[in-house]
Amino acid sequence: MTLRGKIMAGYGITLLLVILVCTWAVANLWRLGTATDRILRENYLSILAAESMIGSLERQDSAVLLIVLGFEEEGHYQFRGHEAKFLQWLGRAKGNITIKGEGELLDRLEKNYTNYLSAFSRFREVEEAPQGEQGTFYHQTMLPLFNTVRQECSELREMNEKSMISFSEEAGIIARRAVWSTTAIGATAVFAGLIFSLVLATRLVRPLREMIRATSEIAAGNYEVAVSVSAKDEL
Repeated sequence: MTLRGKIMAGYGITLLLVILVCTWAVANLWRLGTATDRILRENYLSILAAESMIGSLERQDSAVLLIVLGFEEEGHYQFRGHEAKFLQWLGRAKGNITIKGEGELLDRLEKNYTNYLSAFSRFREVEEAPQGEQGTFYHQTMLPLFNTVRQECSELREMNEKSMISFSEEAGIIARRAVWSTTAIGATAVFAGLIFSLVLATRLVRPLREMIRATSEIAAGNYEVAVSVSAKDEL
């Protein structure tokens, strides 16, 4: 091998070690990004939907109380407005089913919310009744349905929060593994590169030193000096 070839081989091995470290780091970052994306895609939207449904449901419950207090027009407007928002978020939650048991929970939630809307329709039939009868109907029929739907929304939120925590712990494990493995591989690459550089430098410098020694002896008048040649390169 020529001297140029030896130098290029040394640089080539060093470059391969750098590529190895970079590839390993990119692979770990990709795995970490996948875990993070999974959290956002599978859990965050469902948690947001559950929180929004709870908020809309509570505003609907407040609307019913407004009607009981005699503010019928304002109460109906508020109820129907938040009914549309609740159904919108329910649709988003049903389109993002990613956890075991989540679909069954959403089916129950939708059924009970339909019953809640039916109860509100019946509630309108007793609007002209004395206020005490309205309150009784609200307390005995609508409030239990409200509590059931709200509880199921809370269960949906807690289910996804637990899944998010699990994914977060998994991402943390991946991150720690990435740090330690990248550090280990990087340190190994640095050590191997250092050893190889020392060996290569020694093999390149030794014949040059021999030539300097021989040149000095020739300059001193010793023309019998000989330089042993072990490599078949330019030197």
